[in-house]
Amino acid sequence: MSAFQALLNSTDFLIIGHRGAAGLEAENTLPSFQRALDLGCDAIELDVQCSKDNHDHSPLWVIHDDTVNRTTDKTGRVDQFTDAELATMHCSNGASIPTLGAVLDMVAEHNQKADVTTVINVELKGRATAKPTARLLADYPQLPFLVSSFDHNELRHFRDLDSHTPVAPLLHKWHDQATTIAKELSACCINLAARLATPDRCAAIQAHNLEVLAYTVNSNSTAKRLQNMGIKGIFTDRPDLFRETEHPAAD
Repeated sequence: MSAFQALLNSTDFLIIGHRGAAGLEAENTLPSFQRALDLGCDAIELDVQCSKDNHDHSPLWVIHDDTVNRTTDKTGRVDQFTDAELATMHCSNGASIPTLGAVLDMVAEHNQKADVTTVINVELKGRATAKPTARLLADYPQLPFLVSSFDHNELRHFRDLDSHTPVAPLLHKWHDQATTIAKELSACCINLAARLATPDRCAAIQAHNLEVLAYTVNSNSTAKRLQNMGIKGIFTDRPDLFRETEHPAAD
C-alpha cells in the first residue's frame, strides 16, 4: 500500500494546500508551500511545466499558467523561455519560480524535522511533463506522491513509466466514463471540481473503490457539505480556515 493510500485510509478528511496556500501567499512559490506546511496541511498541490530547453537534465518548473504573465514580472509562454531565463523571474512576493526539485527538497526536510508525512500532489500541467516527473519522483523514495492531470493522455504516459505512484484524473466537467478512465489508470481517486459533486456521483465513484477529492474549496460550509457526501478531502487556497493555528517551523 502506498503512503498516500494509507493517508486516505487513516484520515477522515484531507486538507490539501492548493498551489501551497494560494490565498495567503503568492501561489506556487516556496513561501506559499512553506505556509501550507506550517499550517499542517495533509498535502500540498502544485503544477509543473517544462521550459524551452526541455532536455533530460532540464528541471520542471512549478507554475500554473501557460504564460508567466499573471504571476511574474515578465510576459510570454513558459515553454518559450530557457531554464536560465525562468530562473531570473520573480513573482509578486519577490520569490523566484521554484523548480519541482526545490519544492521536494523543502518538503523532505520538513517531513523529517516535523516527523510528519506530507503528500505532494504533482499536477502534470504542461505538455511532455510525464517523463521528467517520473524520473524525478524516483529520486525521492522517502516522499509520498499523488500525480494528477486534466490531460489524461499525459497521465497515461506517466502510468506507463511508473506503475506504482498513485494517480488521479482531474475533471472540470462531468464525464460519464470517469470511473472507466480512473480504472484504466489504476487510479486511487478522482479529483473533481466541487460544483460537480453530487451524492449520486460520489456514490457511483466510491462503488468502484475510488475516493473523491474536490477543488477548490474555501469555506467551511462547503467543505462540510462535501464531507457529508463522502468526499475524502478538499484542495483549498485558505488552509488557515481549516487549521486553527500555524505551527512554527522546526529548528
